[in-house]
Amino acid sequence: MKKSTLRHHAATAALLTGLATAGGVFAADSAPAAAALASPAPVGDPAQGGGAASGQDVVVTVRHRAEVLLNVPESVQAISGKTLEVKNTISLADIVAQTPGVFDQIGNPRNTSIAIRGVGVTSSAGDGLDNMVGVYFDGVYQGRPGMALQDLIDINSFEVLRGPQGTLFGRNSEVGALNITTQNPSFTPSQQFEASFGNYDFVQAKAIIGGPITSNIAFRTVVFDTYSNGWLQNGYAPGFAAAAGREGIYAPTATDQDKLNSQSRYGIRQKFLIDVNDRFNLLIAGDWEEENDSALAGSTEITQLYGPGDWGPNTTAAQQAKVTNALLAVENIRNFGGVQNWTPRVNPTTDIGNSLEALHTTNAGVSVTANYKFDWATLTSISAWRYWSFLPPQDSDGSPLDIYYNAAISKNQQWSEELRLTSNGDGKFDWQTGVYLYYNDLQDHYIVHQFGADVIPLYNALVHYGAVAGTPISTALIPQLTGSQVIENTTVQDENAAFYGQGTYHFTDQLSLTGGARFTYDHKYGGIPIDLANLPTAVQGAAVTAGATSTLANYGVNGATSGYPLHAEVTNDNVSGMASLSYKVTPNTLLYFTYSNGYQAAALNVNAVVKAGIPAVVQPSYTNNYEGGVKAALFDHRLTFSVDGFYETLDGYQTTYTQVLPSGATLRYVANAGNVRSAGVEWDINAALGYGVRLTFDGAYNDAIFTYAPSVAPPPEVTTPSYNATGHAAPDAPKLTLSLTPAWDHPIGAHEDFYTYAQYSYSSSFYSATNLSAYSVVPAQYTLNLRAGVRLQDGRYDISLYANNATNQRNILSTALLAIPTTSIYYAKSQSLAPPAMYGITLRAKF
Repeated sequence: MKKSTLRHHAATAALLTGLATAGGVFAADSAPAAAALASPAPVGDPAQGGGAASGQDVVVTVRHRAEVLLNVPESVQAISGKTLEVKNTISLADIVAQTPGVFDQIGNPRNTSIAIRGVGVTSSAGDGLDNMVGVYFDGVYQGRPGMALQDLIDINSFEVLRGPQGTLFGRNSEVGALNITTQNPSFTPSQQFEASFGNYDFVQAKAIIGGPITSNIAFRTVVFDTYSNGWLQNGYAPGFAAAAGREGIYAPTATDQDKLNSQSRYGIRQKFLIDVNDRFNLLIAGDWEEENDSALAGSTEITQLYGPGDWGPNTTAAQQAKVTNALLAVENIRNFGGVQNWTPRVNPTTDIGNSLEALHTTNAGVSVTANYKFDWATLTSISAWRYWSFLPPQDSDGSPLDIYYNAAISKNQQWSEELRLTSNGDGKFDWQTGVYLYYNDLQDHYIVHQFGADVIPLYNALVHYGAVAGTPISTALIPQLTGSQVIENTTVQDENAAFYGQGTYHFTDQLSLTGGARFTYDHKYGGIPIDLANLPTAVQGAAVTAGATSTLANYGVNGATSGYPLHAEVTNDNVSGMASLSYKVTPNTLLYFTYSNGYQAAALNVNAVVKAGIPAVVQPSYTNNYEGGVKAALFDHRLTFSVDGFYETLDGYQTTYTQVLPSGATLRYVANAGNVRSAGVEWDINAALGYGVRLTFDGAYNDAIFTYAPSVAPPPEVTTPSYNATGHAAPDAPKLTLSLTPAWDHPIGAHEDFYTYAQYSYSSSFYSATNLSAYSVVPAQYTLNLRAGVRLQDGRYDISLYANNATNQRNILSTALLAIPTTSIYYAKSQSLAPPAMYGITLRAKF
């Protein structure tokens, strides 16, 4: 472990000790007569032997009031904080495995997206693109996708709302929302300490301290620190660095980093609850998290080489000759001034990059929630500011050659204000209405290319062996070019305002009608001035020729100012709504039918050169959702289930494309891909089978297809300039996803219990690229997580052993064709792997 890592773990340990001492002091203070703003959670969850599977109701807050889940007439899945704690669920990827129908794609914190019912994932970052799935932490919308990658520590509840949610939440959520709440301060003193240790040097420490400060002020402090070493071999980087040193070649991004997918996250969350009087309270919250990773899911491993016997997508003699000649070029690049020769090999567990991978993220924010209770309604104000920054130097050429490096240095600030009025009591008419204001400012200093030492040698080698046509470039340019950069300075400002409301009229105790409406105003403006001043003068001349592509290794460095949207702006408004009819067949059986529509504002193409057919402004998209379902609790709530069928259409699906042009230039842009239809069935089943045995079975079957997409970016194996995707499956949309959790609790003493559970997750095959390449299909796969432990002294102490991915499945996050850098010559198939088996021990103490 590095010295800096040891230092920061030592500092965390000291802080935890200090908090423990402080916690003892605060615990001595007197408690108030009554607590306010308690955390409304799904109570008694099955993982703990309570809840829906043992006679208690599950309570949710998806409609901003505490309600029994059984009475909510829409498709909702709720997981309590206790369940997440028992399973040691600490990341979004962990929880997605427990929520069928939800899909995440995490390339890095900037290239992250979430889908519900097969819609929402984008293959790469789109700075001018909104999130289709809204993510809310404690009522605050998270504007950038990477903001959702917080450690899930001290969670109160995690709720998945499927379908448009515009009449419930401040920011519009076109296809669904994730509503995450953390524990609020309590006037009951509490302390919790937890430490986990595992393979790959995994260490996680948590401390949670809370209680009264005075008779009307309470606090809750959460401190956490997570570290793990890399588990993926970075087999080429150390050798490249040594070769560059031996040859005396300047290679500024060379590194001896031999492992990837390491993680280090640490942070703090602080809350203060001020109970001013019986009617008015304030919740002041702040959080800060730092994250340092290497590669995450952005690794590249070769799984198949193409050549005689299997040419893959290279079906013509000309393509096959180019592959042969291009491989000769990389195998002999030293003869042209390159750092070292490279002979590609199949090795599915070794990344082929050669440069430093170091991603640094800061995620922080402050919010103030004020509640004033009138006799007839409660007025809530949520004022929030959030900051997110990302510094991601990373190898981007998909090879062990030193071709190019990039870094999208992002800084994002957002301000939001939500004012909501919610009726009190359980009368004939329950309602809520709200006003929402939102401003987001994104500044993205994007180093599109930092050129490496092998750029000119590779180009000259490709020309020499006939893989590409051109004229050799003078090697005298190498020292000038190496380390020089092409820079985009992207700016995007987003102004959003909304008025929304929803109400439920109860005709009888059995029959209810819910309706809601929303007006949304959205204004976006931004641009991407291009900066080529860092390039050698001889290169600038070729690069800035209007409409031209630089001859420099086929990079496609189009620096013409007329080619970029130096300023793009769009304003939209929209009215959307919902209606739902529900009927209680029995006190514990609900039937419902819901219609809702949603809207996503227009997007800006501020990460791409705008060429013919790629507009600067991407049009809005619109969703229509129909769903009907049944929820029931049987046998004294020992069996509960929710089943719904849905039919959802989305017109003008906004997504990002990455397209390698015949010249080898890479083009990335946002587009309206076409229309998508999702249809299927979702279910959540909880059963207490007796003798401490419980079973949770959740699943989703979803048939998501393009109903109209006559001209989209083609997959790399297709040579036509466009592709008709109509009738094809939508990307990142497995048809079947399952989550099965059997659990068993058994007393082993008067105050001791043994517990165990298994978490089985399954996903059918899916396209992992928006271009629907046959080479991007991820096969069906599963993951099995296991945990067993004992609770001592009525749960005060807890010791457990765990094994995640216990069968060590080589699960795949994405697959793709791999091209020789700077060309469209596909010589291999690559993949990005999910983590291998992780096992260890967790120790927990509560006071």
